[in-house]
Amino acid sequence: MFERTAIIGIGLIGGSFGLAAKRAGAVESVIGVARSADTREAALAMGAADEVTADPAEAVRGADLVYIAVPVGAIRSIFQQIRDSLEPGALVTDAGSTKREVMQAAVELLPDHVTFIGGHPMAGSEQSGVRAARADLFEGAAYYLTPGETTTQDELNRALALVRALGARPDVKVAEYHDRLMAATSHLPHLVAAALASTTHHLVSGQKELGNFLGAGFTDTTRLAEGLPEVWRDIFLSNPDNVAAALDKMIEQLEQFSAAFRELDSETFDRLLEEARRARRELLD
Repeated sequence: MFERTAIIGIGLIGGSFGLAAKRAGAVESVIGVARSADTREAALAMGAADEVTADPAEAVRGADLVYIAVPVGAIRSIFQQIRDSLEPGALVTDAGSTKREVMQAAVELLPDHVTFIGGHPMAGSEQSGVRAARADLFEGAAYYLTPGETTTQDELNRALALVRALGARPDVKVAEYHDRLMAATSHLPHLVAAALASTTHHLVSGQKELGNFLGAGFTDTTRLAEGLPEVWRDIFLSNPDNVAAALDKMIEQLEQFSAAFRELDSETFDRLLEEARRARRELLD
């Protein structure tokens, strides 16, 4: 499908993309980009890349596919570094967790002779780095695509075929709609997990035999707090209005519980807990 692919940011997602795309025969050769020599060597050893470099501009020369898998806050800088080296007709896509700012940056910075289609694979791991990459990471996962206003159907079909080759399930969404949904379903849960981990640590840190009290409820609920801070900082700052609105709604819910505690209001507890149980069932149905 693509003769030469540049993967900029060949870590967990970028490395998994290289492994999956090569396994599927969707790409012929891959040049991986990473600042760390150790990451570049690992990508070669694993077969996630056939060549490596630290220079994004060098990587995209001659590439008909450019896959950008860096933190969302770094994507604008990558666009600036590669725009003068992109080949006419190349497909450029990314793996960022938010899409509005990325799409706007693409319009502002990328040349008209390339196609940019935003992407967001709903796949990942608590682990990070190319050594955690796997060819099956995307299998069965939703994979959102956000085409631009000038994207043709043929160009979109090319991106859809690439996502399907990875084993993922493509879903085309408008960037603004994507970011609003992600604020509620991904960004807010991370905030809640982070707040819970910090609050619990503040309340009980230093207590003897604490590990015996940290059961599955705590570990399951706070798993997301293990995410890299710099990655999640960039995600939050690239979607501030939607995340703030979701957080405000969460605070409203917590204030209702807080009021029920102050008033020892069993009826309110019953109502809130039953609403939550029904809501979860409907969301996962």
